[in-house]
Amino acid sequence: MSKLIINLNGDNVELNSNNLSDLLIAQAPKDRPFAVEINGIIVPSSDFDNFKLTNNDRIEIIAAVGGG
Repeated sequence: MSKLIINLNGDNVELNSNNLSDLLIAQAPKDRPFAVEINGIIVPSSDFDNFKLTNNDRIEIIAAVGGG
């Protein structure tokens, strides 16, 4: 498979895999909940394992931040 170019949180990133789960293992926060938006649509966590990325996808990983 050829490499993909995506936009992750505003930065262009080159990937070897088109699997969303592979990206999240490397990039998602490990210590707090997060949401994933791809091309303006929230992806349910139940879809992470089967979701395939494509060239030029715009991905936002949004971490929850506590406060008061």
